[in-house]
Amino acid sequence: MKKIISLVFIFTMIVSMVGCQNAGQQAVLEERATAVKVLKIEESKKPVKMQYIGTVDAKEIINYSFKVGGKLSRIFVKKGDEIAAGQLLAEIDTQDLSFQVAAAKAAMDSAAVNIKKAEDSLKYNKDLLEKMNNLYAEGAISKDQYDQIKLQVDVAEANYQQAKSQYDAAKTDYEYKSALVKDARLYAEQNGTVVDVLLEENERIGANQPIVIVRSGKQIINVGIPQQDLKNICVGAKTLINVDDENAEGIVTYIAEAPDAATRTYNAEIEVLEKQFRLGSIAKVGVEVGEQQGIWIPMTAIFSNGEDYVYIVRGDRAFKRTVELLNVSDDKIRVEGIEAGELLVVSGMKNLNDGSKVNIVEREEKHEQVNSAVNQ
Repeated sequence: MKKIISLVFIFTMIVSMVGCQNAGQQAVLEERATAVKVLKIEESKKPVKMQYIGTVDAKEIINYSFKVGGKLSRIFVKKGDEIAAGQLLAEIDTQDLSFQVAAAKAAMDSAAVNIKKAEDSLKYNKDLLEKMNNLYAEGAISKDQYDQIKLQVDVAEANYQQAKSQYDAAKTDYEYKSALVKDARLYAEQNGTVVDVLLEENERIGANQPIVIVRSGKQIINVGIPQQDLKNICVGAKTLINVDDENAEGIVTYIAEAPDAATRTYNAEIEVLEKQFRLGSIAKVGVEVGEQQGIWIPMTAIFSNGEDYVYIVRGDRAFKRTVELLNVSDDKIRVEGIEAGELLVVSGMKNLNDGSKVNIVEREEKHEQVNSAVNQ
């Protein structure tokens, strides 16, 4: 009897152990669901921006020089100075120029006296010829006498024209030398920054020799545009510029006709409006090229591993879906490969594999409501 009881007890223990083992295996086999947030996809229209990287530069570099040579008497600026339009930059000694102006003035005054004499002589001879016309018609003077008076008029006319030409030349020379005296003071044409001062005071300079180099206050961003983008971008297009998280508006003012030999991109200049950045800074530029209807999704929902893909939920599982990236608008990107009405995973993607079981913990109906979903 005791043996029978022992056997029953052992059999019961074996059955119990087998049952526990099967239960443990079933628990191991049970799949865990990953918590995700999803977005119901809808078509929408958004402004499209082409994104580029460029550098901040001055719009113009101006070399200031005098129109005439001389001794550089004063320099009023130094390297690094911020200057304003109309500000005095430098001046040259005008003593030699003043002598030249005085001499030119004397020559012009003398020419004015000569032209008055020639004009009086011409008037006298014309009056005389008019009187001789009547006498010649009446036979009171000979033809030789009459021709001699006509010759005197012609000579007086030539002398007057010569005196007039000499006066005009003297007047032009005087005005030119007077202008040089005025131009002996060098003024800034626009706001800017002094890049360099090339000479020192009391040095002799030549005509048109650069004295002060100024970088204009207006700034541009130089960017390279690929050939395929040229059809969408034109001069006058509005842009948004970002330098170190500081924003400014801009406008495309120039696009090169030929590509750069090294990069094969077309250089474009974007003028910065109402803002100043440090020259040489790296700038992000978004060029507005209109609006685009389509499927726009958060950039943070996209993975890239040799191909661009997202996760789409069907039922209680998430499936990997390859997409094609098209345009960017702020933090959204237009894609192909997703249909309206599908559920896009926007949070929890890092824990997923193709076909993973998911548990939807939050669902957005419109992607305008999704604010920078963070991958978990």
